[in-house]
Amino acid sequence: MCLFSAPKSTPMAAPPPITPRVDKDTTLPTKKEVIDPDTKADVAYGGGVKKTSPAAGKKTGTDQLKINLNTGSGTGTSSGGLNV
Repeated sequence: MCLFSAPKSTPMAAPPPITPRVDKDTTLPTKKEVIDPDTKADVAYGGGVKKTSPAAGKKTGTDQLKINLNTGSGTGTSSGGLNV
């Protein structure tokens, strides 16, 4: 081992050759018949009476979406809050 001489360098090896890209099969699968196309489903529309809850009251349409802010329940009305 010599202190003042540089070691002999070897050239880098060539990279391996590039392999061509293999295209994957991108075709869609064929349609699979799950149910018999001649049968019809048993569907009943509006067969029963709609049940209403007592909290819903008699409100219909967009009145069901309204929230009453000034209910006059007594809590907070004497403090000068929102419901004055």
